[in-house]
Amino acid sequence: MPTASSNPDVHQQFALISRMIEEISGELALEPLLADMVERACRLIGADDGVIGLYVPERDVIRTAASYNIPAHELRDELRRGEGLTGRVLELDSPVRGYYHDLPHPSRNAPDGMHNIGMPIRAHGRMIGVFGISAYAPRVLDAGAQELLALFARHAAVAIDNAQRYSAEQRRASRFALIARVAALSASGPDLDTLLQQAADAIHDTLEYPNVDIPLLDPQDPDTLVIRIRGGNYKRLIRHEDRLPVGTGIMGAAVRERRMQLVNDVAADPRYVTPPGVRPPLAELAIPIVYGDQALGVLNVEGDRVFDELDCSSLEIVAEHLGIAIVNARLYENATAAAVLEERQRLARDLHDNVTQILSSMSLITQSLAEAWHRDPVEGQRRVQRLGELSRLAFAEMRGLLHELSPRDVPRSPVARRSSFPHQLQQLVSAMVPDSIQLHINVSGFQAQAKMHEETLLRICQEAVSNAVRHASPSSIQIETAFSSSGIRLSISDDGRGISHAAHEGMGLSNMRERLSELGGQLHIVQRQPRGTQILAYLPRFDQASP
Repeated sequence: MPTASSNPDVHQQFALISRMIEEISGELALEPLLADMVERACRLIGADDGVIGLYVPERDVIRTAASYNIPAHELRDELRRGEGLTGRVLELDSPVRGYYHDLPHPSRNAPDGMHNIGMPIRAHGRMIGVFGISAYAPRVLDAGAQELLALFARHAAVAIDNAQRYSAEQRRASRFALIARVAALSASGPDLDTLLQQAADAIHDTLEYPNVDIPLLDPQDPDTLVIRIRGGNYKRLIRHEDRLPVGTGIMGAAVRERRMQLVNDVAADPRYVTPPGVRPPLAELAIPIVYGDQALGVLNVEGDRVFDELDCSSLEIVAEHLGIAIVNARLYENATAAAVLEERQRLARDLHDNVTQILSSMSLITQSLAEAWHRDPVEGQRRVQRLGELSRLAFAEMRGLLHELSPRDVPRSPVARRSSFPHQLQQLVSAMVPDSIQLHINVSGFQAQAKMHEETLLRICQEAVSNAVRHASPSSIQIETAFSSSGIRLSISDDGRGISHAAHEGMGLSNMRERLSELGGQLHIVQRQPRGTQILAYLPRFDQASP
């Protein structure tokens, strides 16, 4: 009987596999990587068609990710344990070789006599996917073909794992970009419906959730959600206003219970309400928009993929921003123009000095991540770790900013006692400065100051270090503090290309001057010789009283 197997020259086949893996290992975009893999595996072994499925642990299924030479109507998006070839591999947790119609639960209309191999793809000791390849009658796939596919799967697992890690960092970066975008919208001051519509569009455009709703409680009828702000498919398909009783639906539950509702299988949840003429999604995530103890509405997203912890945590912050934005927009009608402008300027300054600088550092690392990982996986991993540090800092800064924006009479969760200025400074700038730049911090004689003074010094350092990293290409940055009987001197110096006399003073430097001026301080910028810049900040002392 004819067989589809390895070339008789086994060494030549292994060399071909090595070359193939080397060619695809630099691809960090997951979808093209998988499509390339399944085609190369079929051509290498002489199979007629093939598929790659990725394991989805939240649903315990194999989700089809790429195929070669298989008609789309024969493929199912997801296969449970025991279903089809890839589901059988998941069930047995081992390779499967034999005729397709001998499987307990075939999932496609396969030609008679089709012969298959299913091969698990494992990384770090766990299954991350399944290869499935087929040969049409009268050909069969022999043990040599299985050995080659196993070898290919071992190498492919490394490339898939790297691509999934890279994809995860891209997802994290996109969610921070969304948070910054919604925060900026919150400070922009349009009318409420315009603000919420821009937020819904941003959520759809940035994170690609197919369906977005932002219903608000009717101020005249707090038992009813009014849905007129939509994004994605719902914006296109549903043109009218809907009214939903809070006693029904997943969104209603989010308002009633004042907590997030995560439903990763709406078909199994009787609370799900399908809008007329709309295909039900797979999953729904409903987060209440709350200000203090007052429920205002819901941030609701739906999609055909399960939602994970990153979706939940990032959209919770977005919902908090929307809560503040809704209250501010409603207060706007009764506020004077001067008061509104002052609050917007303060919010813009805080966003720029706190979160935007961290996001900028994350963006620089993300742009270089693919090249670094391809050149040296160890360096790529270091950069991923730095992204993780920056993301934690960004979340902490965003939470802090939200608390600052909340009114004083809103109850807040207890927080840990504020850490010392030297510790905060070390943690912040160490995450911002890449390994290629030497960082020297000398604040050993620092004496604790009032909270506003320490916050100002910290933001001056953050802005100055960020400017140096992004614009000056220095090899070293040095931060020092010195105390006199009446004042504090903060110095941030670098050996980079320096600041041109003709350079325009942007928002960052203006914010630094304003922060210092509000506390009676001054800012000076000095060109160092032969090159570099020194930022000098002076503040009157305001020693913190001993506990």
